[in-house]
Amino acid sequence: MIKLFFVTDIHGSNLCYRKFLNALPIYGADVAVMLGDLTGKVLVPMVEKSSSTWECTLMGQHVDIETQDELAKVKKTVENSGYYWVHQTRDEFEATRADPAKIDTLFKRLVLERVQEWLDLADERLEGKPYQMYMCPGNDDWFVIDDMIDAARLIHPCDRRVVEFEGHEMVTSSASNPTPWDTPREMAEADLEVHLQGLCELVKDYETAIFNFHVPPHGYSLDLCPKLDDTLTMSAEEKIHAGSIGAKKMVEKYQPLLGLFGHIHESRGAQKAGRTLMINPGSEYSEGILKGVLIMLDKKKIKDYVFTSG
Repeated sequence: MIKLFFVTDIHGSNLCYRKFLNALPIYGADVAVMLGDLTGKVLVPMVEKSSSTWECTLMGQHVDIETQDELAKVKKTVENSGYYWVHQTRDEFEATRADPAKIDTLFKRLVLERVQEWLDLADERLEGKPYQMYMCPGNDDWFVIDDMIDAARLIHPCDRRVVEFEGHEMVTSSASNPTPWDTPREMAEADLEVHLQGLCELVKDYETAIFNFHVPPHGYSLDLCPKLDDTLTMSAEEKIHAGSIGAKKMVEKYQPLLGLFGHIHESRGAQKAGRTLMINPGSEYSEGILKGVLIMLDKKKIKDYVFTSG
């Protein structure tokens, strides 16, 4: 029997990432899988008011920072929420705000720096340890991140390929069907189905296989999310299925042992599709809460699984 620990959608949260690495020896994991989205979405400038005071806007609230201790606490809150901070003078802030190209360049630099810090930390923590760690981006993540994961020493890349461990083949995809946010790895549904079909055809034994798709299959309980109006405001009452029809077809056609999914943060749960156990552990990264699932695999069956949160 092997223990597989699966986590997804930490969106830049330093706290969630460190919790993930810390959990591996605690849970006695043999295999760890982190499935995108890996990167965050928000830049928080710390703007100098004087040589020793700053101000910023954090989660919609203006924050005055009067001491170094307060500054350290605000930075930690920013990082743990999956955001990125930068020190700027008032002139630097105004010049950056006036130029979208400067904002993009600055934001991308900070995002990639954090990804590299994570990869370096994993290489340090995994040295000499018995568990294997696999990492894959998600639809929100730029393609350059694949090259960074490929260059890591002890993290195994798994996107768009089949990897094998302990008698199980795991096929992985970072892509998604279209979203309202036009993210880097989206595909038209027909193209996504062709992409997933090509990956699934690489599998030799579906009876013990794991489908590790960022986007969940359409129409199950794992892809329910609040409906958005024309202004992208979430409905408080109405939900829709936002998963992929292509992913649904692949699971129902090939009936792998296990399906691992993410993308829809609100739809934590497990559901059967024929013989396939499908799981979405959900995500609460912005609260610094790491949600995951520990799965006990025994050759051709799943002995048990336990959702984790902390």
